[in-house]
Amino acid sequence: MIIIKPLIFIFANILVGFLFIFTLKAFLFFPRKEKRVHGRKIPLTPGFIHKKKKWLIDKLHSILHKYLADAKSEREGTRISQWELKVFKAVYDKLKPISEFKFLPRKIKENIRHFLSTMVYEIVKQFLRSFVPYLMDRYNLKQYIDLLNVKLNVKVIEEYFNKYVYRFLLIFTLAFCFLIGLGNMIIYLIIR
Repeated sequence: MIIIKPLIFIFANILVGFLFIFTLKAFLFFPRKEKRVHGRKIPLTPGFIHKKKKWLIDKLHSILHKYLADAKSEREGTRISQWELKVFKAVYDKLKPISEFKFLPRKIKENIRHFLSTMVYEIVKQFLRSFVPYLMDRYNLKQYIDLLNVKLNVKVIEEYFNKYVYRFLLIFTLAFCFLIGLGNMIIYLIIR
C-alpha cells in the first residue's frame, strides 16, 4: 500500500501529458464541420486546420477579385496605383546622376529625369493593369484556386501530422511527464 499511493503521481502526470497532446490534436483537426446548438455556433468548430483551409481559399479569391477590380479602376488610392507611384519615385531617384551633368541646363536635366521616369511608369502601368489580368484570365487563375480547394485535403495533412509530429510529440511529452511524476513520487516518499 505504501508504494501504490506514490505511483498515483506518475499515472496522474502521464494522464495530464496525454490529455494535453490529445487536446492539441483535437483542437487542430476536430470537428471537421461547424457545429450548432439551437442555431448558435459552438466555439472552436470546425477544427483549426479546417477553418484555416477555408480562410486560405476565401483569402485567395478575395485577393484575386481585389486585384482585378484595382486593375480596372483609375482611382489613385488603389494598391496598383500606389505600386506605380513607388516605381515612378524609385526610377526618379535612381536617375539623380543625370542632374549632376554639367553640360546641360537644369530644366533639360529635370525634363529628362521626368520623361524617363514617366516612361517606366507607363510600362509598369500597362504591365500591371493589362498584361497581368490578361494572364490571369488566359490561364484561368480562379480555376486553379478552386482546384487547390479540392486538392488541399485535410486528411492528408492529418496523416502527416500523425506520422511525423503527433507520435514523437506524444512520446516526448509522456517521457517528460513520467520523469516529473517520478520526481514528485520521490519527493512524496522523502517528505512522508
